[in-house]
Amino acid sequence: MVQEPHARQLAIVQTLRSREWVSASALATRFGVAERTIYRDIEKLTQHGIPIQAATGKTGGYRLAPDEPIDPLTLDSDHALRLYVLGLIEPDSTDPDSKARSAGITGTTREVMRRLARCIHFDTADWYWRDEGSGHLTDLRYAMLTGTAVEAEIHQEGGDSSTRLLKPYGIVWKAGEWHMVAATPSNEMGRFRLNLVDRLALTDLKFTPPDDFDAGSWWAGAMEAFGKGEARVELHVSATAREELSRLSLKTTSQVHEGPNGSMTIVLFVDRWQWLIPLVTSYGPDVTVIEPPQLRDAVTAHLRAALAAYEQIPAPANGPAQPDSADDFRNDDSRLRSTRGRTPRTSR
Repeated sequence: MVQEPHARQLAIVQTLRSREWVSASALATRFGVAERTIYRDIEKLTQHGIPIQAATGKTGGYRLAPDEPIDPLTLDSDHALRLYVLGLIEPDSTDPDSKARSAGITGTTREVMRRLARCIHFDTADWYWRDEGSGHLTDLRYAMLTGTAVEAEIHQEGGDSSTRLLKPYGIVWKAGEWHMVAATPSNEMGRFRLNLVDRLALTDLKFTPPDDFDAGSWWAGAMEAFGKGEARVELHVSATAREELSRLSLKTTSQVHEGPNGSMTIVLFVDRWQWLIPLVTSYGPDVTVIEPPQLRDAVTAHLRAALAAYEQIPAPANGPAQPDSADDFRNDDSRLRSTRGRTPRTSR
């Protein structure tokens, strides 16, 4: 049986889900403990990644962050998954059962948590967007834990849909969207964005996932392979954009060379240089294409077309506005959000 502090902490999470703001005194009264104990519980929960906001004043207290991305999956889930979220087991530790044993968790629950650790992965490398949620998560979670194949009707570009039989091995959160990692009947692995799944239904077919499957490891390999190719692209990055470009995820084949005055040169090997056009143009004079010449010509044509469009707009009587340096997009991550963020599917 779970020890009293952990049970109380789980109950605190549930209380914070159901109300806007709850004061420490109200929580202390509800659970029959001192306010100092509540403070320690809140600190423990936040240490384990539960996003609790705090506010002072008469109407303040504690509440769960409203844009919490894992809430649809974890905090509405079963008891074992909530224990996993609270960090009562550490799959990467040398003795993964020690923490669970100290909390009084049964062997069956420990095994469920180990499976969940392999099945669920949050990729936080890119900008976080608010999750719009998915009605498929409940069935998908059940399918993963019970080894049940699903039938998915997947929306494709051009408006067509295809129905596929899939064996869901895991799910991944990436830049505001959920992705299902699944295998076809022929065991070909793939990733499927849940917001492109029009219908997902459980079937009567059962499957056994590989014992060594790990969603995080598989996803890292898929992201490394995505967009990688033989086309060589060389970009010159000025000192102004250096820090921002350094935050982008590069492939193992990428090369970075230091330049004068804080500049640098980045060499990429991609499958198609066309997808770099919006990235390069968003940086204006701060990022220029050295090669290939086709990409340089495409970027030049794109910028000329944009300039021509603006030249058709009458200039304001007071002349063009000069942005304050504090509002300059070079001082924040506006460009990074626009080029690395989510491109949501048109709502239907």
